[in-house]
Amino acid sequence: MRAGEPSCHVEARSIIHGIDTGTFHPPRDRRAHRRSLGLSENVTIGCFGRIRHQKGTDVFVDAMLAVLPRHAGVTALVMGRAAHKHGPFLQDLREKVAQAGLRDRILFLPEVPVAEMPRWYQALDLLVAPQRWEGFGLTPLEAMACGVPAIATTVGAFDELVVEGETGLLIPPGDVERMRAAVDATLASPATLQQWSTTARRHVEKGFRIEDEAAALNTLYRELLDGG
Repeated sequence: MRAGEPSCHVEARSIIHGIDTGTFHPPRDRRAHRRSLGLSENVTIGCFGRIRHQKGTDVFVDAMLAVLPRHAGVTALVMGRAAHKHGPFLQDLREKVAQAGLRDRILFLPEVPVAEMPRWYQALDLLVAPQRWEGFGLTPLEAMACGVPAIATTVGAFDELVVEGETGLLIPPGDVERMRAAVDATLASPATLQQWSTTARRHVEKGFRIEDEAAALNTLYRELLDGG
């Protein structure tokens, strides 16, 4: 660098994605909302996203096979699409569920258009994000915006989104036993689940709205334009 030239200092900064909290919001009556979707009124757990090994769908299913017999009436939803090459993976999961006699309690639902996803988050009491690896991962934020706590693995940005013991729990990826224990303990305490639901929505409103993302980007652009 020549004398008199300004130094160049580059600062890395992360700007977290935001959620449209007007679109993703808690339903007025979760049980009634489930009825409108043709689901049981009872407690419902969901795992949403592509169905494949990377997404940990098998970990979720294995955990549910162990959890559901301990909690009468609870339903688990697996919603998403399996690409052709992942068809055998999905078929293996279906067969496991059938052999366990739980086809009426672990439901495999087809992928729905993005615009319909808020309605399905609103049907849940608990989201499980079981990914083995992830670039970022929006599902916990979308769920929490709908007042749904999340049990998520410590991959991608999940540990920046979920507040341990306040809006859900964090577990290691690929650990069926830890997932089973986390879900089991959460279902065993309806009061905790309700408190997490309220806190999850507030958590998103405090710093994860789409407006917050836009404001952070605008601030960054202004600083760059000003030479800051």
